[in-house]
Amino acid sequence: RAKAAAWSTINAIRASGARVVNMSFGGSQRGWEAVLQFHGVGKDGEERRALARRYFTEARDNFRDAVASAPEILFITTSGNSDSDSGFEETSPADIQLPNLMTIGAVDSAGQETSFSSFGRTTVAHANGYQVDSLVPGGGRLRASGTSTAAPQVANLAAKLWALYPGLSVAQVRQLILDGAERNGRVNLIHPRRTLELAARLQGSGPRPADVMLAAAPGVP
Repeated sequence: RAKAAAWSTINAIRASGARVVNMSFGGSQRGWEAVLQFHGVGKDGEERRALARRYFTEARDNFRDAVASAPEILFITTSGNSDSDSGFEETSPADIQLPNLMTIGAVDSAGQETSFSSFGRTTVAHANGYQVDSLVPGGGRLRASGTSTAAPQVANLAAKLWALYPGLSVAQVRQLILDGAERNGRVNLIHPRRTLELAARLQGSGPRPADVMLAAAPGVP
């Protein structure tokens, strides 16, 4: 059912005409093991590990194929909040490598990597993910932390790029975000204004970045 749901979701997104999708979620084999143990599945730890490996691998590979089937859409996901290497942990979808997928880590308001942000080979950019002023259902507000609050800011930047320049490709939007970012060690902090300036230069005509209201979170230029 999960595998069918992944394809159904991606197909619905394609049908909607969306250009960018935020995916603030993730999972791992260890997560599957915990679920199996909670529900009493498997006669012992060894059997649970084998089952978890099978289920996790099938779900991850199926989801990767579903995302890859929509190359015209840019998918943004989170690196995770366990302060670990998402490649070593095999976190999905954080560790999936696709040209239309970006994995995002979190920094604090000073632009430093947070203590919880995971990292790894696929974490290509960062955004503020610490005490981010957020709206919640019902109109309330709270300050939330996590890579799940950082990734939507990158999706927001991609959306601004396409709002200004609908003709940009996924590859161009991805590269503009990366080219405009500020590198500091393994942190690659997005810089919306610089990215929009690069886009304006690339396009040569059309709206100027100054025409766009940049509702950047604190600490993000």
